[in-house]
Formats: sequence, structure tokens, C-alpha cells
Amino acid sequence: MFNQIHNHGERGRYYFFSYLYKMKLLYAFILCILAQVVTFIQLQGQSLWKFPKENPYIMALLGVPISLLFMKYTRILNGHFEANWPGRIIGFGVGIIIFTVMSWLMFKEVPTTKTLICLGLAFSIVLIQMFWK
Repeated sequence: MFNQIHNHGERGRYYFFSYLYKMKLLYAFILCILAQVVTFIQLQGQSLWKFPKENPYIMALLGVPISLLFMKYTRILNGHFEANWPGRIIGFGVGIIIFTVMSWLMFKEVPTTKTLICLGLAFSIVLIQMFWK
């Protein structure tokens, strides 16, 4: 990366900052996905396992790291888009996608046609927010 800046002047600088820009966006998506997965386990785990059902206050403590994950990804996306709405709508779309996948994997709930259409809409929402200028 740094050789690219040194050898190619301004063009190299553009590529380097473009790379950092994309990596920051990827980092925000990873945080968002992680927050949604942990939230799913926190809320739905009581239906799957004995520990969450018997220890609701310990499970409630997961709210602190979950909140920190949501706050960090929100800060990154708000800075990226220079607005609040795109990050919130992306979070909603990612949440729908994660909930569908986790329900399918953990509860063996096969998505219905209605759920698959909603999942397609969630993907569309995320893509529109990401790529529509």
C-alpha cells in the first residue's frame, strides 16, 4: 500500500484512501451482523437452551456489549453516509436477514414464500442504501 502512494503520487493516494474507506464500511457491516446475531441469541436463546431461560438477568447483561456494537456501527455508517437514515435502514435490513437465517438454522423454521419475499425486500433495501447516490 505505502509503496503505491510513494511510487504513484496522487493516484496512489486515491487508491489507498479508497481501500481504507471500503475497509471501514466492511468493519461496520461486521459489527452490525455481530450485534444482530448476539441480539438473536439473547432474545431467542430462552426457547432453545436451559441457561438463558433460568438466568434472565445474566442474559440481560448482554445488552451492554450489544449496545456498544450497535453504537459503533451506527457511528461509522452515519459518518460514511453523512446522514442518520441510511445507517438505520441498513441496520433494519441486516436485522431481517440475520433473523431469517438464524431462525432457519437454529429453529429449523423453513422460510415461507412470504418470508422469502420479505428477505428479498430486505436485501433490496440494503443495496439501495449502499449504492444509490
